[in-house]
Amino acid sequence: MTEAKRGWLKRLTEGLSRSSRQVTEQVTKALIARPLDSAQLDALEEMLIEADLGPHAAARIAEAFGAQRFGRSSTEDEVKEALADAVAAELIPRQGVFDPLGGPRPFVVLFIGVNGSGKTTTLGKIAADLTSRGARVLIAAGDTFRAAAVEQLAIWADRARADFMSRPTGADAAGLAYDAVEGRERNGMTCF
Repeated sequence: MTEAKRGWLKRLTEGLSRSSRQVTEQVTKALIARPLDSAQLDALEEMLIEADLGPHAAARIAEAFGAQRFGRSSTEDEVKEALADAVAAELIPRQGVFDPLGGPRPFVVLFIGVNGSGKTTTLGKIAADLTSRGARVLIAAGDTFRAAAVEQLAIWADRARADFMSRPTGADAAGLAYDAVEGRERNGMTCF
């Protein structure tokens, strides 16, 4: 692995680690005070849903966590380890390879999630990595209802030396996405 790629991966991992740490701190505070009961498992499931794991995954993770710890008091380290095991068991079967330069073009990536979860920063870092490797990247600002989101994406596109496409506030986001893919399909670009 090249030094530049290691640096990018390290920065991405550090950013994702910050979000993970925040969720972990919230969960451990809620689960170390007393023996694990149904109310705490329900609270855990709600926290996981709020952290964008989705209701089905959150339910499975809470169930797996409960199977390990139900009725027992836990230290902070025990909570973290059991939660990490439950999350890993949920995610491992779903992991895949993200290789936008290795397949047919255009390679289209859609970023979705709640505000403040790191989508824009992650998208910008991936775009910068791809352009540094010679890829032609288009960032299309599909959040047409938040002007600040469009401005942030324009900044990241500039930093990444990627093309940028947006529409006026309130414009049809689906139309923008269609036009971005349709226009770049002829050029073999990666679209975000």
